Amino acid sequence: MSRLPQAERRRQLEEAAIAVMTRDGVGGATTRAIVAEAGTSLSVFHYCFASKQELLDAVIRRLVGTTVEFAEASFPEGATPRELVRAGLTAYWDHVTSNPDRHLLTYELTRYCLRSPGLEEVARHQYEHYGTTFVLLFEALGFEGAIPLEDLGRYLAVVVDGLTLDWLARRDDASAQRTIDLIVDQVAALLSPNSR
Repeated sequence: MSRLPQAERRRQLEEAAIAVMTRDGVGGATTRAIVAEAGTSLSVFHYCFASKQELLDAVIRRLVGTTVEFAEASFPEGATPRELVRAGLTAYWDHVTSNPDRHLLTYELTRYCLRSPGLEEVARHQYEHYGTTFVLLFEALGFEGAIPLEDLGRYLAVVVDGLTLDWLARRDDASAQRTIDLIVDQVAALLSPNSR
C-alpha cells in the first residue's frame, strides 16, 4: 500500500464510503466494508477519521460540494439573477437525474443520523449546510435579497430538497421542470445585484 497524504487518503475513504452506502445502504457501510472498498486498512481509517460521525459529516460535505461545483461552473458571465438561478438549478437538476442513487443517499444519511443516538448533529449540520451554501453563492455572485439572504437560502434549500425527493419518488420529469420554472421565478424576484 503506497503512502498517500492524509487529505488524499481521506478523500479516498470518503469516496469508498459513498460507493458502499450507495450500493449497500448506510447501515451496510461498516468501517471494514469501507476500508475494503478503498483497499486500505482499519488503522488508516482511524488515522484519517476520529469517528464514524466525522466520516458521515465528510461524506455529506463531499456530496453537497459536488453539486455546488457543478452549479458554480454553470454560471454565465454577466448574467441576470434569473439567468444565474436558472443555470445553477439546471446544473443541479442534471446531476440529480444523472445520479439519482447519490441523491437518494443524502436522504438515507439524514434518516440514519436522525435515528442513531449521537449522530443527530450530523443531520442538523447537513441541513444547515444546504441553506448556508445558497447564501454563500448569492453573496459570491454579489446579490442582495428583498428578504434576508439567510431566509432566502433556507427557503431555497427546503424547496429544492422537496423537489428532489418528489422526483426520486415519482420520476415525473415534466412536473419537476414546471416546479423548477416556479422556483426560478420566485427566487429571481427576490434577488438583485448588490448596490454597494
